[in-house]
Amino acid sequence: MSPFKLSSKTRLSVHTIAFLTLAVTIVVGLVAIKWGSVQKVQALTVEGDEAAANKSTLVSSFIDNGSVAKTTGQTPLACSEQGLDIVNVYIEVYGVQYSSSLIQLSTGFVPCGSFVAEFDAFDSFLSQDISLSVDTTTFTFSANHTMFNQTSTVYLEGDANDYPLDVFSVSFNVRGFYGASRTPLPISVNMFGNPSGYALSFDAQALHDNTAAGVSVSARRSVTVVAFALLIMMLMWLMSLLGAAVAYATWMLPGAKLELPYIIFTVALLFAIPTIRNAMPNAPSIGVLMDQMCTGWALLLLSLAVVAHFVNLLLRLFSETKAAEKAATAPVVEVAQQMGFDKENNPLFNPSLESPAQVLQFSRVTNAPYRTLS
Repeated sequence: MSPFKLSSKTRLSVHTIAFLTLAVTIVVGLVAIKWGSVQKVQALTVEGDEAAANKSTLVSSFIDNGSVAKTTGQTPLACSEQGLDIVNVYIEVYGVQYSSSLIQLSTGFVPCGSFVAEFDAFDSFLSQDISLSVDTTTFTFSANHTMFNQTSTVYLEGDANDYPLDVFSVSFNVRGFYGASRTPLPISVNMFGNPSGYALSFDAQALHDNTAAGVSVSARRSVTVVAFALLIMMLMWLMSLLGAAVAYATWMLPGAKLELPYIIFTVALLFAIPTIRNAMPNAPSIGVLMDQMCTGWALLLLSLAVVAHFVNLLLRLFSETKAAEKAATAPVVEVAQQMGFDKENNPLFNPSLESPAQVLQFSRVTNAPYRTLS
């Protein structure tokens, strides 16, 4: 028995283990994606009795050093715990545009204390004019109006060339003023966010009087994105190496025959590699370091395999044509001896009584009607 030949029971066990491994991998991946989605929703949900718990996940710039005046009158429910004359600024990073080197921000405002003229269960109305800047974008709100959420973008520093291990970072300032005299506005900047495909970390530092804050954001690809991208890179290497191995085997292994499906699958795989590469989540355009390490080599190996298959096919066609020409012009006895129709190579040979199979084979190869050898 060949050392590579497995019994039916062993093959069934191997197939079962492979199928179960694949099924478990898919299920675990789907559960991980679903769990991450649930965690994102929970992190962004701030309402009712869960507000205090969810706020603990925010990164705040506020310094509790007594520099902000205490509230003396009524204040909205959202501000009752603080009890300060301050404007809370909630900045969510909801998107990362690596191709444009930008992060997308959604900024919400909660005025408290003396900055609120009146309020109800839904809105708070300002007691005076307020302007607030996030990086280079300035938002202005008039007295007796509410502070609606605003969106903006901030330039992002980083290099997508290192995908999927690239890291992006950004730093910007938040500052506000109120009244006609443009008095510095006490603010508390709270950062959070969980954009799809990225893992973020925040840092916020405030001035001693809480009138300005400096914010830093660092973004890297999520674990799911990194794992999926590395898996595709590994598969591209594996498929290209196997394609090159098949081409090598058809050349070097004794008796190996080049089959048409070998050529078809290799050519199909060659054109499929760019599509497989672009299946990576949030992948930048072709040309980054990952392509130099993987995609380019995969295309090169498969291209060489395709060339090897066609050269091999041409050589075999040429060889078979020459052999057929030689067989057609050679004497019948000589061809028969080359085919094994002699006593030394075929003990069953009988010049006067050949089997039908021998007669048919001999006639087809010589491309001539059968003649006796005697």
